[in-house]
Amino acid sequence: MELSSSYLWPGRAIAALAKFFLAFAALGVIYMTLSTVYDVFVRYVLDAPTIWATETSTYVLIATIFFGAAYTHLTEGNVRVHVLLNHLQTDGKRDLGLICAWIGLLYVGVAGWQAVLMVLSDFEHGSRIFSLLLTPSWLPKTPIAVGLCLLAGALAAEIDSLSRSASNKRRLVPYVTLFVVAAVLAVLGRTPPTVPGIRVDLGSATILLAVIVGAFVANGPRVGAYVTGILAASIALFVGGKTLGPGFLTTLLFVAIVFYLAIGVRIAFALALVGMLSVYFLTPTPFPLTLPDRTWSGVNSFSLTAVPLYVLMGAFLVRSGLSKELFSAMAKVLARLPGGLAHAATAGCAVFAAVSGSSVATAATIGTVACPEMIRHGYSEKLTYGTVAAGGTLGILIPPSVPMIIYATAVGVPVVKLFIAGILPGILMTLLFMAVILGWVLIYPSAAPALPKDANVPLTRDSAIDSILVLVLITLIIVCLYAGIATATETGALGALFAFLICWSRGRLKRGTLFESVNETVVVTSFIFLIVVGANIITFGFDYLKISQKIMGAVTEMDVNRWVIFASVVFLYVVLGAFLDSISMLVLTLPVIFPVINGLGFDALWFGVVLVIMAEIGLIHPPMGMNLYVLQGIGKKVTMRTIALGAIPFIGAMFVTVLLLCLFPEIALFLTRHLE
Repeated sequence: MELSSSYLWPGRAIAALAKFFLAFAALGVIYMTLSTVYDVFVRYVLDAPTIWATETSTYVLIATIFFGAAYTHLTEGNVRVHVLLNHLQTDGKRDLGLICAWIGLLYVGVAGWQAVLMVLSDFEHGSRIFSLLLTPSWLPKTPIAVGLCLLAGALAAEIDSLSRSASNKRRLVPYVTLFVVAAVLAVLGRTPPTVPGIRVDLGSATILLAVIVGAFVANGPRVGAYVTGILAASIALFVGGKTLGPGFLTTLLFVAIVFYLAIGVRIAFALALVGMLSVYFLTPTPFPLTLPDRTWSGVNSFSLTAVPLYVLMGAFLVRSGLSKELFSAMAKVLARLPGGLAHAATAGCAVFAAVSGSSVATAATIGTVACPEMIRHGYSEKLTYGTVAAGGTLGILIPPSVPMIIYATAVGVPVVKLFIAGILPGILMTLLFMAVILGWVLIYPSAAPALPKDANVPLTRDSAIDSILVLVLITLIIVCLYAGIATATETGALGALFAFLICWSRGRLKRGTLFESVNETVVVTSFIFLIVVGANIITFGFDYLKISQKIMGAVTEMDVNRWVIFASVVFLYVVLGAFLDSISMLVLTLPVIFPVINGLGFDALWFGVVLVIMAEIGLIHPPMGMNLYVLQGIGKKVTMRTIALGAIPFIGAMFVTVLLLCLFPEIALFLTRHLE
C-alpha cells in the first residue's frame, strides 16, 4: 500500500520507516508460527521440549505489535467511532480529524517518552526477567519504546496529510514539534523536575504545551482552541473531581471515555488517554511510569500469541481464495431446500468460522461469492445480505475465536475450554439461523424462488477437493483442542502452517499473497493489542477507585435477583454494540463487569459464550455494525437500511440462543466436562 503520496518529506521518511519496521513485524509473525510448531514437534516426537520457544515468542509478539503500530495507523488500521464524523461536511471532518490527532499525540508522546525512560532504567540497573532465559528486561521492552516513538511520528504524518490545504510551513509544524520536544526531554534527563505549584513533571508539561501550541500554529485558532479547551476541561474535571468523591470520579471516567470515543479519537488512544489522566491526577505519585508498565504487563503473555496465529491462518484461506469453494460445495448439497442458497451461505459461514476466528473475514469471504449468486437466482436483497451478515457473526463464536482468546486471558479461564464451550452454541445458532431462513421463505416465497429442476449447481473437482481440505483442517483443530494434544496457541501455529501448506499445494498461494497475508496479520494484531494496552491503562483508574467492588457492594445491598443484573448487562452490551467493535467492548467492560458477574455466581465459561454472542449482535446492527459495512461494500448499490432490515430476524435468533443458554447452561458446559 502506498503511504507517502500525501506527506511532506518528513512524513515520507516516517512512512518509509513504518514499512521498514513492518518487515520486522512480519518476520515476527513467521517466527512465532515456526518456533511454536518446532516446540510441539520436539516435545511430542523427540520428547525434548525447548526452554526458549515460549518466552521468545512472547517477546516477538510484543515486537510485532509495536513495530507494526505506525504502519497500522498510517493505513487506517486503528479503529474509531464514526458517529459524529459521519454527520459532518468535508471541512468539519478534517478539523475534527486534526483535533483527534493532536489529542492522540499527547498520549502517544507521553507514553513513548516514558517507555524510553523505562528501557534506559532497566539497562542501567541490569534488570532481568525472572525466567528460564533470565533475559535482560530492556531487550523485549525496547520495541515498545521504538514503536511508540514511531507511532508519534505517524500521528504527525496524519496531521500533515489532513493539512494538505495549508502552506508547507504549517504542514512542517507537527514534525518540528516532535523534534523540539525530543530535544527538551533529552535535556531534562531521566528525572525531570516537578512544575512548581502542581503535581505534573516538567517533561509531561512540555509535551502538553507542545501539543497545544502545535495545534494553534499548524491548524489555526479554531482547531487550537478546541484542542486546548478539551484538554483543559479534562484536566480541570479530574483535578477538581477529587474533592467531589469517588462517585463523581467513577462517573467522570465513563463520561470521559464516551466523550473521546464520540468525537472520533481512535479507540486505543481514547481509552489510554482517560487512563493517563487518572494516573496523573488521581494517584499520589507525581511522576509515574505507569503507562509503559501497564503497556508491558498488558501484552506480556504467551497465551496472547494465539491471536496472530489464528489471524494468519484465516488470512491464508481468505487471500488464497480457497475458502470461497465452501459455498459451491454447500450449495450443491442444500440448493433444493426452500431458500437453499441462503442455507448454503449460512453453512459456509459456519464452516469457515471454524478456521477464521474473525466475523468480518467470514462475512467478506462468503459474501463475495454467495451474495452475487443469490441475487442472480432472484433472491431478495434483504434475505441475501441479512443472511450473510448474520452468518458472519459465527466467526467469533465457533472456535477458534480471537475475542474468546482476549476474554479468556482477561478473566483467567482456560482458552481451550472456552473454545470447546462455544461449539454447541455455535451449532445451535447456525440451526436457528437456518430456521429463520426457512420461516422467511415459507412466509414470503418470492424472497427465495425455487431453482428450476433442470438448473445445475456447479461443483468442480477442484471445489470439492478444496472444501474437503478445509474440513480436514477444521477437524485437525477441533481434535487437537478437544483431545488436549496441543494448547490453543500451539493449535493456532499448527493450523497456520497447515493452511499455508494446503494453499501452497493447491497452487493458490503466490508470493504476493503470502506477503499480503502476513502484513494483514500484523495490522490486525497491532490494532487489537493497542486497544488492549489502552484498556489496561484505564483499568488502573478502575482499580484505584475500586469501581468493581463498589458496584458489587451496591448490587448486594439492593438485594436484586441476579438475573435482573444479568439482563441489565445484556442490555448494556446491546447499546455498546451500536458504537464499538467486539474487541473494544470486551477489554473496556470486563474489568468492571466480570467481577460482578463472577460474584453473583455465574459460570465464567458460560458467561464468556453469552458475552461473545452479545458482541456478535453489535456486528449486525447500526450504526457501527462492521458486517453491515462489509456487505455494503460487496453489494455496492445495496443500501445500509436494506442490509440492516435483513439482519433483524437473525438478531432475534441470537437472543433466542442467549435465552436457551440461560435456561439450559449445559448447552455451553456439557463438552467442557470431558476436559476435566
